Amino acid sequence: MDSEPRELGAAQASGDGAVPLTQLPRGAQARIVRVVHDHDGHWRKLSVLGIMPGAVIHLQQRFPAYVVRLGMASVALDAQLAQLVVVEPL
Repeated sequence: MDSEPRELGAAQASGDGAVPLTQLPRGAQARIVRVVHDHDGHWRKLSVLGIMPGAVIHLQQRFPAYVVRLGMASVALDAQLAQLVVVEPL
């Protein structure tokens, strides 16, 4: 196992203005540019929920959980999972 986290979608990232989902203001829309691979495999859970590079999300709520709208679905993420999602505001 690697000692450093890797990222899903690193080749798609433009690097301009990308921030963790936890820094996105409530009500903002963003495109997911990366999902950080951690040692616990949380990226797998995120990909099953549709949280993957290229997806457009709308942050509906920040507390007590981060709630994002993805298409017609809403997904709740705790702060640990939300930190792994790197987005570019639209």
